[in-house]
Amino acid sequence: MTKNACLALDGIHGERIEILEQTDSALVIRWVEPGRCHYGEQRWRRRSAHTSGTCAVTRRKIRRGDAVYKPAERPAPLNASVMIAAEVFGDLFEER
Repeated sequence: MTKNACLALDGIHGERIEILEQTDSALVIRWVEPGRCHYGEQRWRRRSAHTSGTCAVTRRKIRRGDAVYKPAERPAPLNASVMIAAEVFGDLFEER
């Protein structure tokens, strides 16, 4: 099921993140990182984290194996190492 929504979020390093579409396994995101990169419609896939890290939205710790969304484009974009915890989107869309 596809949900069309424009949900704007602020990243922990000043990124502007807009969720344009959401399915059970993918997101379409507008990612704007001032002075570094801008992706108007970037596809992100839900997957298990291959490494530990930090959620780009909540600053929560992400452990290897946690469900996350990551950019799915090839060649790898500048924000390829960024992860957003999958639970963030479930909570946000349920609140709306």
